[in-house]
Amino acid sequence: MKASVSNDPPSLMAVIPAAGNGSRMQSRVPKQFLTVADKTLLEYSIEAVCRDSRVEQVFIAVSNPDTDYFVELKQKQPTKVHFVKGGNSRAESVLAGIKAATSQGATHVLVHDAARPCLPETALKRVIDEGLKDPQGAILAIPVRDSLKRAVVSSQGDKGSAHIESSVEREALWQAQTPQVFNAERLQQAIEHMGALNPQLTDEASAMQWCGFQPALIPGSIRNLKVTHPEDFECVRDWLLVINNKEESRS
Repeated sequence: MKASVSNDPPSLMAVIPAAGNGSRMQSRVPKQFLTVADKTLLEYSIEAVCRDSRVEQVFIAVSNPDTDYFVELKQKQPTKVHFVKGGNSRAESVLAGIKAATSQGATHVLVHDAARPCLPETALKRVIDEGLKDPQGAILAIPVRDSLKRAVVSSQGDKGSAHIESSVEREALWQAQTPQVFNAERLQQAIEHMGALNPQLTDEASAMQWCGFQPALIPGSIRNLKVTHPEDFECVRDWLLVINNKEESRS
């Protein structure tokens, strides 16, 4: 798989898939629209990726960009933030964002989770630096710290119980985060080749791996937590409130 080669400076644009319903949060409100201090997690995530001036435009893939909510939300965003129609899966939404970005001249895309609002600016800079330089791309990730166990599940009536089957060696294992930065054309080809509905396509790096690439692992941050379960939101809420208080004290 080859991407077109250009001697022009790279043009980096961000894609944030935000069309999901967040079913694991046990909430009627999709997790990206949960609020902290009158702002949604999505808005915090948009602000986070915009902190690096190399991000020229941002494309948010949502279920329906023409609803009143998204029209109003767009009015509160910088002019470089756009809303596009996403798909039924994360990968389909990412594809929609990539196509919108490349139509505006993007050579590289930065994909970030809508519900990962505490991205540190230093981590963002690191992954952009490497992602623009490395032809295989780069992702934020953190080394696995805890002991890992493989489970065996036994069925007992209506409930199953999990027991330890074996321990898993954690050395050389990393926990993937976002942002993930890749050549836009190459990532689009990789997702399309793997199939946007392939259950093994869990993030953009997995599509690149499917096509034989080995993206660089860039140290991320514990603070860069993705909200998936209710307890995650409690941690993120506390971090965001601390960050807001620091910003207010400086102003």
